[in-house]
Amino acid sequence: MSITRDEAINANEFHHGTCTRTIGPKGGVTEHSEVWRRNGNTQTWKTRPEDYRIPVKHGMRSYDSITPDYAHTVHTAANCPLNDPNYVTTDYRKPPVTA
Repeated sequence: MSITRDEAINANEFHHGTCTRTIGPKGGVTEHSEVWRRNGNTQTWKTRPEDYRIPVKHGMRSYDSITPDYAHTVHTAANCPLNDPNYVTTDYRKPPVTA
């Protein structure tokens, strides 16, 4: 998934990498997503209309920027696959035994 320029300008929360939902052997569900929060205004340029830079913060002391070159690795929280209740990346439960 990749974000567009309009999504980048309007979103306040981004997820980096692949968001996962794992079902353990006893049925417990674990979700993992690396959440990045907007840390300032989106920078745009008149001379390069498709270019943008979004300052983001993730974790306690980590800062980065999202640019069009890096946009293929992030998606918005609204477009996260974890919003679909049927999305499961790994299921460790044993399949039912049929006789």
